[in-house]
Amino acid sequence: MEQGKGGALIQLTGNRSAVVDGCDGIVDYDDEKIILRAGRLTVHFLGRDLALRRLTENSAVIEGFLIRVEYALS
Repeated sequence: MEQGKGGALIQLTGNRSAVVDGCDGIVDYDDEKIILRAGRLTVHFLGRDLALRRLTENSAVIEGFLIRVEYALS
């Protein structure tokens, strides 16, 4: 995966958790949506009771009831 090219590696475990490698930061965060920046893309996680369980310089772990994942150009 090339960093900075709009790519992120996202691993979903059912609809209960997501591990995102290659994210650059948080755009928005509440219990119904988490939006992360990943190069030229933003990744939107929508659901219920969402929480960032871990956040590092280039990765995040999201837990909760995931309903939808969307990608958009920044």
